[in-house]
Amino acid sequence: MRADASPPGPPGLGRVLWAQLRRSPGHAAAGLLAAALAAAALVGALGLLLAMGRTLERGLTTLGADMVLTLPGHEQQVMRWLATGDAAPVPAALDAAEWQRAIAGAELLGVKAVEAVDLSRGGAGEPAGERASVLVMRLEFWASAPMIRATLAQVLPEAVAVVGEQATRHVLTDLQPLVRHLGRAAAVAALGAALLSGLLAAIRVGERRAELGMLRAMGATRSYLLVLTVGESVAVALPGGLAGGLLATVVLRLLPATAALVRHLGAGPLLGLLALACAATTAAGALAALPPALQAAWLDPLDAVRRHR
Repeated sequence: MRADASPPGPPGLGRVLWAQLRRSPGHAAAGLLAAALAAAALVGALGLLLAMGRTLERGLTTLGADMVLTLPGHEQQVMRWLATGDAAPVPAALDAAEWQRAIAGAELLGVKAVEAVDLSRGGAGEPAGERASVLVMRLEFWASAPMIRATLAQVLPEAVAVVGEQATRHVLTDLQPLVRHLGRAAAVAALGAALLSGLLAAIRVGERRAELGMLRAMGATRSYLLVLTVGESVAVALPGGLAGGLLATVVLRLLPATAALVRHLGAGPLLGLLALACAATTAAGALAALPPALQAAWLDPLDAVRRHR
């Protein structure tokens, strides 16, 4: 009688994957760097876009300043206050009571409230008494800011009227070139990361044809080889995307040009962008590695071992 010995079978998938990563540190480092750059550019571009939208919303709703009246020479400080809620000191030089009487006498339609604000100490400001830095006008949703501004030019010729939406958009336009450049960089980095992931996967398959053939001969299924090849790209892209996204978040919070915007964005949206960047870089790496993985899964084991003996 002859006892049939069962084949030993392929080794554990996780153990093989870890061994392959350790054997190719150069490939792993290149994949990590590509994924990190793609994720950093993606988080930077989307983070700034989202922060700009939130800043515009805050300038129009949170402050509630549809129009601000101030003295000539203080327009830039008022615009910055409307955009970020944090102003440089503006002298309390206007007569708040006199200006409020002039506004009331003009009988402007659509004016909901007029408040005097003291910005002499900078920051967010505080309610003013007789002397104020600015008058904040809140309008009804149907009111026409340009028409009210034209009437105010007649009754208060010494006042400068700053429309809230226009001021906020004016401040945000300074960051539009940066957002455009980051958007292009994100597209180029994502494409480069995908191409590099596919190239590295193809190189790995070419270098390990004999090993893959032996695994196939030991009983490894096609799905085993497919998951092994794609899994190596995913194992590199996921931490790379996480590192790049975290780096972009830190840089956005530290740069003077973007810190004020990102501060109003909050942690929730930033975490969402970080998760999106990780998912995008991982998916790109997996899709790019799929063609080489399919090639590896359909290797002829005898032919692979014979050619790379």
